[in-house]
Amino acid sequence: MRNKNIIIAYLIVSFIFITVGILSLEKYSYSGYYTDKIINWIWLAMTFFIIIWFWRKKMIKVYFWLLVSGLILSILPMMIPLFGIVHYFSTIGCHQRIGLDKIYRIERGRPNVLYNPQITVYRKEGILEKQISRVPYSDITDHVLRSNVELPIDESKQPIQQAKLIKVTKDSIGIEYQIMNKKNIFYHKVKESRFD
Repeated sequence: MRNKNIIIAYLIVSFIFITVGILSLEKYSYSGYYTDKIINWIWLAMTFFIIIWFWRKKMIKVYFWLLVSGLILSILPMMIPLFGIVHYFSTIGCHQRIGLDKIYRIERGRPNVLYNPQITVYRKEGILEKQISRVPYSDITDHVLRSNVELPIDESKQPIQQAKLIKVTKDSIGIEYQIMNKKNIFYHKVKESRFD
């Protein structure tokens, strides 16, 4: 009976984990930065537990080798899918998280290993949140600093000192950024579809 409950709990966690992956394809996630990471780590810990606990069962051995094969195959094409998995499970690449209000928040970081630093805007929708805009951070630093800085700067190392929500319309969201003690409003184009 105890083994059955363990398997049911694992299946529920696996279903939630798969749901997180499907939601991310449509640029949705559960509200809060750490929610998806916690779900991912719970699934990973339970997977290790299930494999160890039921190792004698042939089906578990097949499942283990499928997971290992998937991981190895993700390393082959220049390790890009592996880095994607690492970014998905960890906070690597996220430099800053700022809540603008109870509905909107932004993240500064690299969403994947091949990306330059980006600003991503999220809108909360109940227990979910949707990614509604993504802009290269260099666009924002260029706009805010307006070539006031003579020396070349590495924008990924220049933190946002402050971000304030100014205006939200159907098509855009205006955020006032303060970077290197300079302020300016940047209007993000709202993207409702993943194909925008």
